[in-house]
Amino acid sequence: MPQRPHTDAELNEAIRLVVTEGSIMAAARKAGVSRTTMQNRIRVAEERGLTKRLTVESTPSRWRPGAEIVAARKAEFERLDRSLRHNGNVIHLPDDTPFMLVPLGDERLDNSGTDLNLFERWIAVLDRSKRITGWSMGDVLDNWVKPLAHLYGNAETAAPEGWILLQHYLDQIGPDLDCSIGGNHDAWSGHSDVLAMLMEQHGVLHRNNSLRVRYRCPSGREITVHGRHSWPGRSQWSEVHALKKAARLGVRDTILLGGHTHVSGESVERDPVTGKYTFVYQLASFKIHDDYADTLGLLDRHTSPALALVIDPRRPDTDPELVKHFYEPEAGADYLAFLRRKKAA
Repeated sequence: MPQRPHTDAELNEAIRLVVTEGSIMAAARKAGVSRTTMQNRIRVAEERGLTKRLTVESTPSRWRPGAEIVAARKAEFERLDRSLRHNGNVIHLPDDTPFMLVPLGDERLDNSGTDLNLFERWIAVLDRSKRITGWSMGDVLDNWVKPLAHLYGNAETAAPEGWILLQHYLDQIGPDLDCSIGGNHDAWSGHSDVLAMLMEQHGVLHRNNSLRVRYRCPSGREITVHGRHSWPGRSQWSEVHALKKAARLGVRDTILLGGHTHVSGESVERDPVTGKYTFVYQLASFKIHDDYADTLGLLDRHTSPALALVIDPRRPDTDPELVKHFYEPEAGADYLAFLRRKKAA
């Protein structure tokens, strides 16, 4: 007697059972037929093209679909683009009168060769109510890691105590600190950007490597300050070679600041076309005694680990008296007070 042809309904049910049960044997057991019968039904279903309609049930892929990846990438680029726009950082000044910035060279607070008394003298003048605020130029701690971690064996301050020391000083100067730039020692923490987290807690504008800020007066007058922990370029004849190079190649900010090299230097660059002045300053370090420099035979080019920069926005960009620098914080503060009294008079 010839076998009755299978209906599409029987074949679709066979396909469903194989999918849901996971195997032909389990599907045959579920349907109450032999394994051979179930195999035959699946073979006939394939011949009729019914298995092309097979719907597979599975857990979701761990990877995002293409459209979701595209949307996320666009959002990521927009966030990165906004964070790196040089014109996006603005500090609004309360008036158009003179103010003072105190850029602090490499602090290296936990190093035995660092003069904390000198550091405390410089930060003592910071007072936002008196229009005196600071910039941290990076390398706030030794932060020895990996191949250099053995240097903690000769250090009096343990690594965890370094961060406690930094927090101790940030509690004092955080409200009067405008900006912070991460240095190479700070970057050794890898993806754990503890310095950025601490600065954010104190409301300090922080960026790794470089930062450009516009100080904007109510009148619209702007003073631009552009700081980098390290500017590209070296010369044995000039400590400010890298900064002057940047100014001559088109970086036309009012003030350029640099750190990293533990040497001091200052200069003024005048744009021959516009007559605008750019004031460039290389900051040394509060690490006064440096075994590394002594080992390499580097000459002492250290004048001051910080500067008091008195800025008078009432003067134009073409006035060489727009910015005056002082090597003593008290002298800068006194001159600022004089200018502000003179304005009031």
